[in-house]
Amino acid sequence: MFLTIHYRKLRNNEFIQFIKLLVEILKSNDPEVLKVKAQYDDLAGLLATLSAIFKPDLGSAITQELEGIDERRDTAITGVEMQIKSFTYCFDADKREAANLLSSSLVTYGSGLSRMNYQAETSTIVSIIQKWESDAALIAALTTLGLTAWVAELKTANKLFEERYIARLKDDADSPEEKTIELRKQIIQSYRSLLAHLQAHATLSTDNSYDAMINQTNQLIEQYNKLVAARGTNKEEALS
Repeated sequence: MFLTIHYRKLRNNEFIQFIKLLVEILKSNDPEVLKVKAQYDDLAGLLATLSAIFKPDLGSAITQELEGIDERRDTAITGVEMQIKSFTYCFDADKREAANLLSSSLVTYGSGLSRMNYQAETSTIVSIIQKWESDAALIAALTTLGLTAWVAELKTANKLFEERYIARLKDDADSPEEKTIELRKQIIQSYRSLLAHLQAHATLSTDNSYDAMINQTNQLIEQYNKLVAARGTNKEEALS
C-alpha cells in the first residue's frame, strides 16, 4: 500500500521536486516492466510543462534591489534621528531648540522606524517628510542643524523604494500562478491514476517485483510529509 502525501501544504518548488523524484524512482524500476508506461509518460509530460513555466526566482532581481534600497533609506532615517538626538544636547541654544522641535515632530510616529515592515516604513517616511516640508518652523530647524541634504537623501531613497516595490508587485501579478495551479491539479489526477494502476498490478502480482518500488515511493512520501510537519501545518489534505 502507498502512503498518502499532504500535497496542498507543499510549496511549488517542493511539489515539483517531489514529482521529479517519483518519476526517477519509476524510471529506475522501468515503467514498462511495471506496466504503467502510459501513466508514467502522462505524469512526466505534465511535470515537464510545469517545470518550464514555474519560476521560483520570479522577481528575485527586484527583491535584491529592494533590499539594497531599503538599507539605503534605513541608513538615512537612522542618521537623521541620531543627529537630531545628538543636537538635543548641543551647547548652542538655537541648535538645541531646533533639535527638540524636530524630535517632538517625530514622537507621533513611534520609535524604530527602520524596523517597520516595507509598507509601513514607506508611508511613515512620506508623512514625516511632508510634515517637515510644509511647516516653516520645521524647515528652519532642519536648516539650522544642516540636515537638509540628509532629508533630501531620505526622500530620494524612499521614493525609489516605493517605485521598485510597485514594480515587484506588477511582476508578481504577471506570474503564471493560474496556470501553475491548473497544472498542479492535472498532475495530482495523473499521480492518483498512476498509483491506482501500480497498486492494482502489485495486488495481482504473484511475486515481489513491486515491493522495491513501493518502498522507495513510501520513503519519499514520508520525507516530504516530515517536511510539511516541520513547518507546523495545522490542516492536512491528503493525496491518495
